[in-house]
Amino acid sequence: MKIDHQLLEKYWSGQCTPVEKQAVEAWMADGIPEEEFPRKKSNYTPEEKKAILWQNIRHQADIPDTFSAEKSTRRRWPKLVAAASIVSILSAAWLYLRSDKITAEPIVTTRFVQIEVPFGKKQKLILSDGTTISLNSGTKLRYPEKFDAAKREVTLDGEAFFEVSKDPKRPFIVQTKNTSTRVLGTRFNLLSRPGQSDMLTVEEGRVQFTAANCPDTLILKANMQSSYAAGKMKSSTVNSELSTAWMEGQLIFDNKTIKQVIPELERWYNVKITCHNTAILNDQVRGKFKQASLASVLHDISFATSIKYTIKDKEVSLYR
Repeated sequence: MKIDHQLLEKYWSGQCTPVEKQAVEAWMADGIPEEEFPRKKSNYTPEEKKAILWQNIRHQADIPDTFSAEKSTRRRWPKLVAAASIVSILSAAWLYLRSDKITAEPIVTTRFVQIEVPFGKKQKLILSDGTTISLNSGTKLRYPEKFDAAKREVTLDGEAFFEVSKDPKRPFIVQTKNTSTRVLGTRFNLLSRPGQSDMLTVEEGRVQFTAANCPDTLILKANMQSSYAAGKMKSSTVNSELSTAWMEGQLIFDNKTIKQVIPELERWYNVKITCHNTAILNDQVRGKFKQASLASVLHDISFATSIKYTIKDKEVSLYR
């Protein structure tokens, strides 16, 4: 007897003849073959299917709705074994018949990519929507391989320059530990590092800047900059080129203290800097360096501040 979806439907609904029933159960006992039958969609809900299955189980094993505690275990045992066998067969048949629904509604899992740019390096990438991102040294970026239909969202730890592809229907969102930057299509630089204020600088277009612990929502335009720290936001007008100079290989120190300069030099040149005299940490420096070597930068800082230095392999010592 040929086993097809019509016969399985009859078996599942309890409408098989004794001969058909025996054929299906023999087929099930041999294992379900890997061939696929076309399956018609069932009109029963999952709850109705469960109820019918249980009715079939009780009918086939002659099991009452509730077991009497007064009946001996020895008398119930054969029927329990039979019930267990029928449960296995009917459950397998039910799952087999439901496989059309299971395969028709696959679980979609979003795959994420995380990039970590080492000290002394920079990296540029293009996302699935055409957005271009330039990553500075010591930066981490997490993003989905493919954006969903509602939004485009990435997570940043470090510094990056974004050239966001325009898409009015899907906002582009950059999340940091403290802030959220939302655009539809524009160019901006975002800095977010531990121990520093989050700094957003807009080169083109309009950008929305918010923070979880701050009631303010700022809308920034070209050549505007906003910083966030300790629950407060500040904004000002700046020359946006100063914030993106790092992309051209330029280091710019505009009255920065040695304490602020040290971690920047460590990331830029992939070195470890040790200061042997804490008093010099408050010294301020100004300067612009383009494609300069570490020795050249330290030489100019030393000349301006009287700070002495030594370089040995990847270690730098500052002292006075």
